[in-house]
Amino acid sequence: MGLTVAEAFILLSFCLLLLFAWWQIETERKSLIVADEIGKLDDQQKAAIVAGLSDGTFEAALVLRTAGVDLTDTKSLEDAAQYSRFMRDEDFQRLMKGVVKLSPETRLSLADAVAVTDEVALRAKLATVETDDSTVEHIAGRLQSAARQQGALVTLLDDRLGAVIREAGGSIDAKGTITLPQAILFDSNNDKIKDPAFLRRLCVPWLETLRQSGMNISDLKIEGHASSEWAVDATKEQAYLNNLDLSQRRARNALTLCLSDIKDPDALAWVRQHLAAVGYSSARLIYGPDGTEDHDASRRVMFSVGLSQEGLIDDIRRDVTSTDVLMNATGPARVIDGDTVEVTETSFRLSGIDAPEMGQLCRNKAGISFDCGEVARRGLEQVIAGQPIECHATELDIYKRPIATCTVGGQNLAEIMIVKGYAVAFSRYSQTYVARAEAAQQANVGIWKTDFQMPWEYRKEN
Repeated sequence: MGLTVAEAFILLSFCLLLLFAWWQIETERKSLIVADEIGKLDDQQKAAIVAGLSDGTFEAALVLRTAGVDLTDTKSLEDAAQYSRFMRDEDFQRLMKGVVKLSPETRLSLADAVAVTDEVALRAKLATVETDDSTVEHIAGRLQSAARQQGALVTLLDDRLGAVIREAGGSIDAKGTITLPQAILFDSNNDKIKDPAFLRRLCVPWLETLRQSGMNISDLKIEGHASSEWAVDATKEQAYLNNLDLSQRRARNALTLCLSDIKDPDALAWVRQHLAAVGYSSARLIYGPDGTEDHDASRRVMFSVGLSQEGLIDDIRRDVTSTDVLMNATGPARVIDGDTVEVTETSFRLSGIDAPEMGQLCRNKAGISFDCGEVARRGLEQVIAGQPIECHATELDIYKRPIATCTVGGQNLAEIMIVKGYAVAFSRYSQTYVARAEAAQQANVGIWKTDFQMPWEYRKEN
């Protein structure tokens, strides 16, 4: 079972703490010897010390010494530079200073742990993150990309709906969730929408913006929220259940009104696949600074959206748990997208082809946009049809995925995807399917029937 992302970072930080504690213990042992040598300095050496105090030399040395680096040992200085290369300077300094502030008992515990830790194994583990293509950098890059996508979605919503929402006393948070006070849509203890025109001005553009964004949306909800209050003589259990019923009816009525104003059949089908109505009763109360319930703020209607994180989590899990890359594998496959499969927990990129990305939009002849990345993914699933596949790789891509030729029942998966028009030729890794792709284009098969952007161009822009 692989480590979680949090566990991996904790393990890495702990290894670094062990190493820095080791340096500090060695420094303390040698400091007594150094003190005896100070009295033996000549005038020229003393002058050098004075110069060092004014030019910053001693300040730099003090930071390193405080962190536990043995300044008399050039090897330890090289190690410090080596193991800090993958971290930001401020994080590295903060970690070193944190070791210095540890209690004596904790330092002794670390020292004991170091004493029983294989130095070669420890250094080998740390060395896995020192390269420019390190696991940490991969994870950071993936998280930054996900954050940028989330930010782009919030910007879209704010540009389209921000003014209307704020004018009504609502807000849009950093995740793209729209929050409206209950009084905008409902009277107290009532589930009838009091201002249908306002909800239509909000709901239809909200759904259109999300559908046309091209992003892989996994969670779309209209939420009803209530305070913990009900009738004076109601018990807590009765108040919760009554508010649950009311919040569910409100959310459902809001969803029904939203659906009634959508006339385009494709848009309506998309909404039905994504949108749900949920009543939370008083399960998610809002509290004031003093920790007491803010009853008015707790009574609210929220329009929430979530982007699919399944691919991101899978990618990070592979980054964290991967050690030696498996170049050949046979067995059941999980289709990640139109050109990537996972076999025996190793992700293989099909050599020579490039399929549309998940969430990438293509436009058919009728002018309707659809997620052609999802179409390609389903297409590859249909080709494999639950059968075991064989993958043989010869090189790795920039994400450390093996670039492989994979077959099912003796048939080449990449070639089938090209012939059926689910993917285009990707000559960066192979020229094998260029002719086949040209034939599919001339035959106007699959993706070639649509208006689409080449996947590598889409990735550059997104």
